[in-house]
Amino acid sequence: MAGRYLTFLVVPDNDAEPRRFRLPVWLFRTLYIFIAAVLLAPFVYALLYFHIISLAARAGQLAEENESLRRYQYKVQVLEQSLLETRRLAAQMAMMAGLDSALMADLYGGDERSAESSADIRPGSLSRTLPPTSPIPDGLPATGFITRGFSDLPGKRHDGVDIAIPEGAPVFSTAFGEIVYAGYDSAYGNMVIIRSSDSIETVFGHNSRLLVQIGDTVFASQRIAMSGNTGQSSAPHLHYEIRLNGKAINPMKYFVYED
Repeated sequence: MAGRYLTFLVVPDNDAEPRRFRLPVWLFRTLYIFIAAVLLAPFVYALLYFHIISLAARAGQLAEENESLRRYQYKVQVLEQSLLETRRLAAQMAMMAGLDSALMADLYGGDERSAESSADIRPGSLSRTLPPTSPIPDGLPATGFITRGFSDLPGKRHDGVDIAIPEGAPVFSTAFGEIVYAGYDSAYGNMVIIRSSDSIETVFGHNSRLLVQIGDTVFASQRIAMSGNTGQSSAPHLHYEIRLNGKAINPMKYFVYED
């Protein structure tokens, strides 16, 4: 193909000598492809434009549906928590009345083990017993409903407690210390870490907005963030951890439940 040519003969209207033009076949094909591309470009652009517009409209619709599902999920979660609390109170009344364990199991819709496990899902107290300059975590960082506790079991690991609270609620520090991290994490979303000593750190995850910066010194019960639903979170809540020498420990040892 490199040696093939096309010869064009141009014959003028007058008696002038005809002119010959000799072009390589590859050049002729290149020009042909270029002209075809120029003619087809507007159609391709139009198709891509309308496709992008369609995707943008679909993305907006999906965002609205996702937000609606999130609100619905949160309402369902709150209703479930209220039901669990009602059952817990009913079980307490049954115990005070001296009812047998079978009736208590019926109050929980299951056996005694389900009643015992449900006892961990209840409101938590934000009250403190230690001074605001204490480096020891004390109390909870927010007033809310504890929906998930600490677990170090294989396959069910959960390094802290989850507190269900509305988005935008205040989050407070639980110990005196220095802010060593205040930023976004792919799992914990907008996260704050407070180092209270060489061995103790507290972690606050899924916030909507952070009110502190790295290097700040905070006192216990100081507002550090606003709760949210960022990171790997399916509904508005606060994830709270206590780490001892870099290892997560059960934070329930450092606060009391609200009666």
